[in-house]
Parts: sequence; structure tokens; C-alpha cells
Amino acid sequence: MRQPEVEAMDREELELLQLERLQSTLTRAYRQVKFYRRRFEQLGLRLDDIRTLGDLARLPGTAREDLSENYPYGLFAVPLRDIVRILSSPGTTDQPLVVGYASQDVKLWLELLARVYTGAGVTREDIVQIILPPGLANWRRDLQAGAEYLGASVIPATTLNFAKELMVMRDYKTSVLVTTPSVARHLLTVMARMDLAAGELSLKQALLVAAPLPPEVRRELESGFQITLASAYGITEVMGPGLAFSCEAGEGLHFSEDHFYPEILDPETGAPVPAGVPGELVITTLSTYAFPLVRFKSGDHTSLIKEPCRCGRTLVRLGEITGRVDAIFSVGGIKTHPDQVARLLTEVLGGHRPNFQWRVVTEEGLEVLDIDLSLDEAIFSDEVKALEGFCRRARRHLQENLGINARLLLKEIGGEV
Repeated sequence: MRQPEVEAMDREELELLQLERLQSTLTRAYRQVKFYRRRFEQLGLRLDDIRTLGDLARLPGTAREDLSENYPYGLFAVPLRDIVRILSSPGTTDQPLVVGYASQDVKLWLELLARVYTGAGVTREDIVQIILPPGLANWRRDLQAGAEYLGASVIPATTLNFAKELMVMRDYKTSVLVTTPSVARHLLTVMARMDLAAGELSLKQALLVAAPLPPEVRRELESGFQITLASAYGITEVMGPGLAFSCEAGEGLHFSEDHFYPEILDPETGAPVPAGVPGELVITTLSTYAFPLVRFKSGDHTSLIKEPCRCGRTLVRLGEITGRVDAIFSVGGIKTHPDQVARLLTEVLGGHRPNFQWRVVTEEGLEVLDIDLSLDEAIFSDEVKALEGFCRRARRHLQENLGINARLLLKEIGGEV
């Protein structure tokens, strides 16, 4: 389902298409979303002041906090009767983030997901097995729907343990694995325990999503599975997976800039930086109907590569994602914020604000959030069962609300357990 008429479009034609779609998006956002109309008015800007792609820089960025503050439907550009899908994800405040899809948005997203799979070399002849953690439930659904839209056979994500997943992979002759880098690394350790060799599998490709893929991890996985890897980039707030995709050249991820306009900004000044210079990726939707976003701050630190790609596509590419410019961190591909962790621990502590430190550690490939929690005498118990029960409740609360695996080490102020 490759689209050479778009993916290899002349740059001048592509920029004209982007400008046309940008002006349509801004018009809809201004007329239908009070948040954006207020921004224009506060700056003394009119719609016809945005005449070029460069003029977009005159508008401020949209942050995740803006989405939370307009909970639940304040940023929708269409009436609820036109919304066919409502998604939510944990925000960094007390309010979750809510995203709405109109029917044309769902169709667009299926096409973009098919573009991701096609870039990875997947065809309708493949058997695609999806192994993603429950905390990525939205991505599970989207990636399953995209593979089905392409016409491939799909083994959906389940609650099977990893050994059973590998048995299915071997016996069902899975040819494409869709997972996160963390889970892929863990599958290799389980294969070693099962004495299952890569040659016994029918895998020809793996598509890794939801987290960056550092070069050293790529080499480890390609060697372990004896395949080449593809990857993709997406943000739940900007419709999910499928914003950018890898190709056979393997030199960065092609950004679907016919539907999303990327910018790289200096994290300190907010000013645009030249091509190739790293900074924060900021995204403006060009075709999204129900939930337009103007200069959404992704928080990801990366760069844009504008040189021609050997695959023939002219879409710009994302360079390596080297970290975050904000406090958000990832546990196995699931993004969270220290404030979210603090809020959930406060709830388990009955309103007491926690004093804690955290770190993401890797065990057998899987990422786990380790939390050192200090408690004062008023809430600290010497009873081992009470402490164990508290840790279980805290782990369960974090799992249910954020979808992450966590471990707690309790410390009494002035002592340790």
C-alpha cells in the first residue's frame, strides 16, 4: 500500500499541500475551538496573518497541560454527535487527556498505519503477532486494525505469558512481530530458557514501537532474532502510532508530513532551529478533523533529516530520539510523569504526600520502575504483613492507573526496611 505519489512528492508541491491543509486546520481550530480562538485574539492575530508555513512560528505551542485543562471535550472541533471514538490516557494533572476521532479520522489513521506496515515490508501474505503490554491498550487496538486494514493475518495481543507467546509464534508461523524494544529483549531471554533457537521461528521482520530504539539495542535484537528490524514513532495525543515509519534504507523514520507538520524548536528559547540541529519535536496536525492540534509539544528530543533517502521517499526523517526535554519518562514504552506517581502514592498513603526517589531499571530486558519510599513514624509500621500489604496495594494502584510494573522499597525516615 505504498503511495509514491505522496511519499515521493516534489518538495515544492508537498509544501503547497501542507500550507493548504494548515490553513484549513487553523480555520477550523479558530472557529470551533475556543482555546485556539482566544490564543489568536490574545496575540492580535487574524487567520489571514498565517500565509506561509514559516508564519506558524508566530503561534505559541500547545502543551499536555493545555489538554488537561480543557478536559474533557474543550479541544474538540466537532459536536459530540460527530465523534465516533473517544480515547483517554493519564495526564500529568488530576485530569486525564481526552482525544476524539471523527469517522474520517479513523479512516485516515488506518491508511497511515498501513503505511507504517508497508514501510516495514509487511504484506497481506504475512502473519502478524502483536505482543504489547496492557498499558498500551490503545496502541494494541490501532496496530491490530492497521494490519487487518492492510490485509495481513493478525494474532491479537493477549494475556498469555511470554513462553506461551513464543509457542504461538513458533507453531502459528508468525512472520512479523509487533512489540516494544523492552518486550523484544525479554523474549530473547525467555527463548534462551526454553532452548528455542531463532532458526526455529518463521520470523522475517519485527516492528518495534512505543519507545526509542538505540543502535546498541537494535544490534542486540537483530542478532538475537536473526532478522532486520523496523520501527515507528507515534504519540497518543496526536492520534497514536503511525506519525513516522522506517523504510528499507534504515536511515531514520519518515515523517508523514502530508498529514502532520513537524518542527524542531530550541527547548530553551522555543525558536526554530536549522535542519539537522537537535531540539524538541513540535507537531501540527494538517488533516485531523475532530481534534486539531497546533504546535503540540511532543517533549521528544530529536532532529529532522532533510537529505534525500536512498528509498526514494522525499518525506523528511526523524533522527535518533535521544531523550526528553521534560520530566516525562518511559517504563517499557508507557510514558508517565513523576507527578502522576506522587499523586497515586498519595492516594495509597491516605492523603500523606510521599517522599520518594525513582529509577527505571532493566531485568531480563523488561523495564521496571523502582521506587524508594520514605515514611515517617506516623504511617510506618513495624509489622511485616502490614508493610507487605501496603507494597502490594501501591504496586496494584500504579499498574491499574498507569499500566506500569513497579517495585517499592520502604524506608523509615532515619532507618530502612
